[in-house]
Amino acid sequence: MSQTPTCWCGNPSLVRFNDDYLRCAVCETLVTGREAAQPDPVIKDDDADFYGRNYWFKHQEQDLGFANIETRARTDLPERCQHWLRTILRYKLPPARTLELGCAHGGFVAMLRMAGFDSTGLELSPAIVDFARRTFDVPMLVGPIEQQTIAPASLDLIAMMDVMEHLPDPVGTLACCAKLLKSDGILLAQTPRYPEGKSYEQMLAENDPFLEQLKPEEHLYLFSEKSAREIFSRIGLNYVVAEPAMFGGYDMFLFASPSLAKARTDDQLEKALLGSAHGRMTLCWLDMDRERKKARDTATEIDADRGRRLEQIRTLTAQVETLRMRVAEIEADRGKRLEQIESLSAQLQEIDADRALRLTDVETLSAQVLDLQSLAAVIDADRGRRLEQIHALTQEVGLLHGQVAEIEADRGKRLDQIQSLTADVHRLQSLIQEIEADRAKRLEVILALDARLKSFQPPAA
Repeated sequence: MSQTPTCWCGNPSLVRFNDDYLRCAVCETLVTGREAAQPDPVIKDDDADFYGRNYWFKHQEQDLGFANIETRARTDLPERCQHWLRTILRYKLPPARTLELGCAHGGFVAMLRMAGFDSTGLELSPAIVDFARRTFDVPMLVGPIEQQTIAPASLDLIAMMDVMEHLPDPVGTLACCAKLLKSDGILLAQTPRYPEGKSYEQMLAENDPFLEQLKPEEHLYLFSEKSAREIFSRIGLNYVVAEPAMFGGYDMFLFASPSLAKARTDDQLEKALLGSAHGRMTLCWLDMDRERKKARDTATEIDADRGRRLEQIRTLTAQVETLRMRVAEIEADRGKRLEQIESLSAQLQEIDADRALRLTDVETLSAQVLDLQSLAAVIDADRGRRLEQIHALTQEVGLLHGQVAEIEADRGKRLDQIQSLTADVHRLQSLIQEIEADRAKRLEVILALDARLKSFQPPAA
């Protein structure tokens, strides 16, 4: 930026907004910093000057990416022109005299004339004025409004669509327009709306659609609603009404008047238009526009619903994919668990086989124990018999001792008998020793079997 400019309101203390614009904190207007590049509104060379022929063809298409004026001469009519006409009719009815500044192809001027208004257009470029005359057969003025010979207080309405932001001297131009209006006349302005107080960084973060209006070579002043109302008040248009803009995301649509203007209701407008042939044709256009808007709104709702459904489908698809992956994980885990189950089953089979073997061993040992118990019973029975024999022998020995005593008394006599008995005793003693030895062996066997039985623990079933 070179020399710091002054705001239209007179404030010289502007602060930086971005590299191309300064902000007036007093009235909340953005002011271009490229003062040297401000285009001259007077066209001297239609092929070279900024607002000449090329502005509407080359510049619109190549620099801005918009349709050129020939295309817009058709596409503007069913869209923005219908919107403007419907809104104007709520405040002004024909017959009335109107002037549109910056009318471009002249399509809206033609629409106003067909609706019964005495309408004229104005453009800076002689080539574009000629284009509008040839295209729509409308009366046209060429050059800035300040250079026109129009009687003061002779106009019912002046429209400037996307013009205010281009004015090098907005106060001077708007004051000139205000002088041309009748006491109940209206100045209609569509212009970009700067969201007052917002920083450039905030707009970038929010992707604000207003950012598209930052064109420092041609948008010299970008007004907030506050600053627009203030500039209208400064030129004597104290009553300002904001109507819905065609592009509400970044535009404002203001009706400014020196007196209070009351808008008609749809019913009042319909009744007024039915009173003339022009009005009936206009009402037909408005009805068609209403139906078109309904269809567009319906299509918008359908697209929005379709978008929501697509989003739901995407969400459900993602959920299905997540579930599919989860099912795959579960299947993989199931496979691992099946492998574990098969491994455990094999181990159980081995355990069952081992248990069967152990049960067989237990049965064998049980049979052996029964055999040993039977053998022990036999041994016990035999031991009892032998004990009885020993007891009997002991008694016999006692008797023998008695006999020995008798024999000792009669030793001589009984020597032969003693010798015989001695031999018998010797035999008996040998037999007793044999019995005792056999008894000791049998006791050892019984004790070993008893210890084995005590140590044997059959496996749990």
